[in-house]
Amino acid sequence: MPKRLPAVVGFLLLAACQRSDVKVLIGATTVTAPGAAPIEDSVIVVAGRTIRSVGLRQDVPVTQDSERTDLRGKWVAPADGARIAPGEPANLVVLDHAHGAVVRRLTDGQWQSAP
Repeated sequence: MPKRLPAVVGFLLLAACQRSDVKVLIGATTVTAPGAAPIEDSVIVVAGRTIRSVGLRQDVPVTQDSERTDLRGKWVAPADGARIAPGEPANLVVLDHAHGAVVRRLTDGQWQSAP
């Protein structure tokens, strides 16, 4: 048993260092679909390739084990005719203001470089 202890401890330490696949976008003004009213000070939770939740910061719980991105002062909109809603693919763009330039893009839950 003592010979296995270092291996077990090493495995547990590596497992604890695993990075979460949950991304949380905090503080942006979000437009969930064309023509929808903007949500100011929003939170969008993305798990893997899918949007888990979206809403006002005060209403959306955020897991401790998540990659958080502060988007205060930015706008978030759906990419290429998509919607920002639970269960939808995580395809969105981050704009520097309502009709501004794209500064970041999230495609299938992964950050892409700006176009």
